[in-house]
Amino acid sequence: MSQHTTSGYSAIYDQRLKASHTRTRRPLSLYYTEAVPSGSQDIPDDTSVIETCLAGDLEDDLSAPEDGANGYATGNASHLHVQINNNDTSENVTLYAYNYVFKSWAPAYLPLGQNQATTDASFVIATWATIDGSKHVTVPIHGIDRIAFVHGSSVDASYIIKAAVSTF
Repeated sequence: MSQHTTSGYSAIYDQRLKASHTRTRRPLSLYYTEAVPSGSQDIPDDTSVIETCLAGDLEDDLSAPEDGANGYATGNASHLHVQINNNDTSENVTLYAYNYVFKSWAPAYLPLGQNQATTDASFVIATWATIDGSKHVTVPIHGIDRIAFVHGSSVDASYIIKAAVSTF
């Protein structure tokens, strides 16, 4: 897993996006501060690998010392691109959302559609369980300031989550 600290790279990402108010068609890594260049040889291998944490490690004041426990700045992107790689069906990942105005973490919910019997039935917690192999999903994150990737129990070295954001 990557050994980047969330305070270093996310801070750079935050400052750059706040300064530029950039919109990007190509996915932008949560670590890497440039839009993905056309030559993949220019992208460091571990820039899209993120750290997961336990839900109890998330800090509302964003002061957690553990990698991943402060989540990752999204730069107010509209889409989160997630690739999940694993070889163990007992591990899972849940997305948690943070908004600076609320100053708290909560599980992110995904819309299922409007043809449900109740409003509650129209949304489901963004959890991927029994992951065996590779999955790539694009998740709407409109208005989420930070995103965290929470695992349910201990994970092994084959559990790799990669993430990027885009505005289109």
